[in-house]
Amino acid sequence: MPEKQNQEFRRQTAYKSSIKSLLEGVFVKKPGWESNYIMTEYGDFSRVNIVAVVVEKDENSMTLDDGTGQITARIFNNPEKLIDIDIGELILVIARPREFNNQIYLTLEIIKKIKNKSWINYRKKELSLIQKVRDIGSIKITKPPEAEIVESQSTVSAKERILTLIKQLDTGSGASVDDIILISKLSNAEDVIQDMLLKGEIFEMKAGKFKLM
Repeated sequence: MPEKQNQEFRRQTAYKSSIKSLLEGVFVKKPGWESNYIMTEYGDFSRVNIVAVVVEKDENSMTLDDGTGQITARIFNNPEKLIDIDIGELILVIARPREFNNQIYLTLEIIKKIKNKSWINYRKKELSLIQKVRDIGSIKITKPPEAEIVESQSTVSAKERILTLIKQLDTGSGASVDDIILISKLSNAEDVIQDMLLKGEIFEMKAGKFKLM
């Protein structure tokens, strides 16, 4: 597989999202090896991380409800993964948004039961904080862009923007590098983060989670 395709697959991070954001998004189909994605007002997602309750289920699909909306989640390979999932259970899923007959649904990749019901309230607070920060530069979704538009950066330096985001996104366990990169909208965000690590201005408390020194 060409190097460009390898890079594309590595970048398909599972972003935390609400079901409502997905249902209100615009699905974009890309040619060839490029990944399809859903445009939301909080970013473009090829893979998503959802915490929700199972409200309906059959042999190869489920209906998920996270309090913001309901969405169908289907599994095409290894349907036996659903055998131990019961209606009423709280689960975390990693999935890819898809569209059929103008309806958004999810194709399931990973399913994990969550025993502690308080997790859904924690996720709501987490999304509320992430979305509050993203709202600073949110764009109303109308139709897929014909070309990528590079937004001009504010007079605030890239480093100051990264520092501010880490402070806002860190709820105690560190700020997710994926959220920092997505929300900052900086083309060189990864380079800035690496430079700050080397200079000891931030530290990685665990894989993909950063805190201020």
